[in-house]
Amino acid sequence: MLSLAREVTVGGSWHDIPMSEMISVGGMTQPRDKLLAYARDYLNPENNYAYPAYDAYHGSGSAQVEDVDLLAIVLLNAGQRPLPTYYTLHRLLPQINERLADPRLTGTFAEASQTTVEAIADLFGILDDHRPTDYVGKTKLLKVLHRKRPELIPLYDENIRRLYSETPNPPVPRDTKRTHREFALAWLPALQRDLVAYHDLWQEIVAMADPKAPITELRALDIVAWKMGSNVASTSGKPRTS
Repeated sequence: MLSLAREVTVGGSWHDIPMSEMISVGGMTQPRDKLLAYARDYLNPENNYAYPAYDAYHGSGSAQVEDVDLLAIVLLNAGQRPLPTYYTLHRLLPQINERLADPRLTGTFAEASQTTVEAIADLFGILDDHRPTDYVGKTKLLKVLHRKRPELIPLYDENIRRLYSETPNPPVPRDTKRTHREFALAWLPALQRDLVAYHDLWQEIVAMADPKAPITELRALDIVAWKMGSNVASTSGKPRTS
């Protein structure tokens, strides 16, 4: 009997798609077992990845971003030039918290409507509206924001960019003329499709995590996409990044 998964477009309707042992995330397809192995390795605290340090970090515990939350970026190995990074993010706190309070930011990313996706893109737009943002780009900003809405706001870094933009048939072709917000509007629907299409896989990875440091399906996707994107980087001859 053929198993079915559920897929949805942003703001669109659900429809059934066949399950497969081959999983396509971004512009790469790999066996399901291999992706589970990636996650198992990453979630093993003995391997000294960012889990569980980043995911268990309590921070301020507030719905808003406060000074103590800015320190979380070093726990995802994105803390190069920590003092300039801290001061830049600190200056942006009023704008960050104003947009984070947008009532459109509700629910989960898997269920996000076009309106909610646009509100997430507005968070990316902070980097467009408040230039120059020295030492802070999408990677560091989203590492702070994900912790405040872990089921709604995705993570991002260079490996994920490569996975979605530098494969032979990328779902989000590279365009250096895009603003940060425009990139988000192109990338978020592709990410949402991957999150929804392989819901069972992300649930299985979520169950691997220590209950004391739980993760969301969105974080599970990030873990797998980060590793897959590192393979894109290594085969293209570009340096690997954390």
